[in-house]
Amino acid sequence: EPAAGLIPYTPIAPFWSDNAEKQRWMALPNDTTIAVQENGDWNLPSGSVLMKHFMLNGKLIETRLFMRHSDTGHWGGYTYRWNESLTDATLVQGGLVEKVGSQDWTYPSEAQCLQCHTTGAGGTLGLETQQLNSAITYPATGRTANQVATLQAIGVLPAAVPEIPPMPNPFDVAQPLDARARAYLHTNCAQCHRSGGGTPSSMELLFYVPIGATETCNVSPSSGDLGVAGARIVVPGDPSRSVLYLRMSRRDASAMPPVATHLVDEAGAALIRDWIS
Repeated sequence: EPAAGLIPYTPIAPFWSDNAEKQRWMALPNDTTIAVQENGDWNLPSGSVLMKHFMLNGKLIETRLFMRHSDTGHWGGYTYRWNESLTDATLVQGGLVEKVGSQDWTYPSEAQCLQCHTTGAGGTLGLETQQLNSAITYPATGRTANQVATLQAIGVLPAAVPEIPPMPNPFDVAQPLDARARAYLHTNCAQCHRSGGGTPSSMELLFYVPIGATETCNVSPSSGDLGVAGARIVVPGDPSRSVLYLRMSRRDASAMPPVATHLVDEAGAALIRDWIS
């Protein structure tokens, strides 16, 4: 159970985690607030801790902690593997892959945590205005309220923050296809595929970057064409030659995301295929 003082939160567009259901909380040191940048990114104070539960088939299997250390300001990731009876969870050091039910599951190493939680993305992922400008029901009170407004009301966010509309849920078919696809890429790809993200590609997949500035359409891939004649990162109208879609649709050395996943996000790949088409 979350300790007193942990605040639940839920991003609109969640990251793909091999069919796992997730629950998330944040904890901040007393008398501190989150700084909000003009682009909506949140900068948590040193001493903050994020906690995330992972459940497969309704059973808790893993809890990850992500801490901004008070002495250095650097982020560090820690993963704990629950025992069968859920009476204790043990720190996994150096990573682990094992069968959970019928599927392989990765408990990431400390270094793998930072492969996705990049410096370019500010360390945290999902904690940004466009991801949390939505309502959730808070278990402690049973109240349903906007997350940004709630965090402002309890003093965790400044009273005035840049007004940024929410991004859509990628799988809400009532929303425009273009916006849903861009939201999916923002969550699942833009932590690395952005300025300062540490990849050899010049792609800019943040939600708010105009499509013409994403460096994707008819751009030659920097990490190989997968043996596809005429391949580009995105070939408008042709997913079969679009490396962005093809890498999502496989789980080998050329797959994206490149770590801690063993299953293709079939719904996500179909979304990007339809968008390119």
